[in-house]
Formats: sequence, structure tokens, C-alpha cells
Amino acid sequence: LEHVARLSPAGLDELNQLLDELSRDAAGYKSLVIDTADWLERMIYDGICKRDGKANIEDYGYGKGYTIAEQELVSVLAKLDQIRHAQRLWIIILSHVQIRTFQDPRGDSWDRYEMKGNKKFTGIFREWPDACLFAVFEVFKTKEKGAMKEKTIGGDRVLHTQWSPAWDAKNRLNLPDSIPLNWESLSGEIKANSPSALRERITALYATAKLSEAAKAQWDKTMPLIGTLPPDRLKAAVQKLETLQ
Repeated sequence: LEHVARLSPAGLDELNQLLDELSRDAAGYKSLVIDTADWLERMIYDGICKRDGKANIEDYGYGKGYTIAEQELVSVLAKLDQIRHAQRLWIIILSHVQIRTFQDPRGDSWDRYEMKGNKKFTGIFREWPDACLFAVFEVFKTKEKGAMKEKTIGGDRVLHTQWSPAWDAKNRLNLPDSIPLNWESLSGEIKANSPSALRERITALYATAKLSEAAKAQWDKTMPLIGTLPPDRLKAAVQKLETLQ
């Protein structure tokens, strides 16, 4: 894509310098994408080993190198937070995945997709963002009349926003369970489900809702409080008012 600037910092020091520059001046950029989390992990390992004169991450002693690397990751994420708040950029971190066996302490184990990388590293990556989304091609199975076997057919690319036994996902943005994998759909859902947009929707729906006198009296008490309600309560109110149109 010609309109996308590609920057390739040579190492951790150059990455930190770039992030510091972006926190002062976004240079007209609207988003910052890191491709990928597992390569950032490698860059951090290489950077701290070079700084501390270590041959590799294990050279620090049992577990110590990973602890130092985690602290460096937290520092990088703090710089990304600064860029997001100061420059209002979208921050997106991509990641490869790998299949790991999940040992359920309550019973059976099963295979699932997880972020690729050290478990402590990926744990920090999952905790930090407002949304941790899982991208996949939808797969469907069909069986023609008279056929012995099912056919597997690939469908559209989608983003899943909620945890599943098959993958990790979460969001604090009140997103629907799945979204088409394109920027227009994702950014549109984020904006449509923001607290301010939900409050505007509630106000508009309330004005046209068909309410009994008792229901109207209850809503009259609720409306002055919508500025204090969390997103899940706001969305529930939207859904309720939509049924009353």
C-alpha cells in the first residue's frame, strides 16, 4: 500500500527513539502498527543482551533474563500509551499464533490457538490492550446429497472478540462477538459502541419510544443517570428501547 509508511528499526534502541519521536509529533500519521508481537519479543531479547553483554537470554541465569525483558516490554507499552493519549493514534499490535494444549484442571485437555511467544510476554500483551482480537477464515462443512464425506469450504475473514475454548480474545469496547475483518467494520463498531455514541442513541430512541405511563416514569428517572452508566448497561438500554419503537 503506497499510503502506508513502513519503518524498520534496527534494534531496541532505535525503536525506543522512534516511539519517543512519535509521542512528540505524530507527523500526520493516524495509526501505528507493530508487526508482530513475537518479533518485538525477539528484538527486546537481542536489545537487552547487547546492552548487558550477555550471549543470550538464558545467560542471565535461571528466569532472570525473562524478568528483565518483561520490564522492557512494559516500558515499550508505556511509550505506546503515551503516543495514544498525546497524539490520538490507533495502536495495533499484530501477532502470529501457535497451537498449544490447554490442560484444564477440571478435566479434559484440548488444543487451542494462542499468541506465539513466551507465556509471560503474551500474558502482558493480552492484558494491555482494550481489545485482543482473533482473526480467522470462517470454515463451513457441507455434504452433498448422496455423498459419503463432508466438504470443507472456506468463508470470509472475521475477527472474534470474545474468549472461546479454541482461542483467546477479549474486549473492553462492547463489541459484537464477531466482526468482518476489515478496517471500516472494526473502526465503525468501535465508534458505534463508544459510550458517547450509545448515549446519543439512547436519547434518540427514548424520544420516539412507545412507553406506558409507568414505564415512562421509570425511564424519566433513568435518563439523567446515563452519563454515569458503564458501556454494558448503556448497550442494554439501547436494546431495550429498540424493542419499544
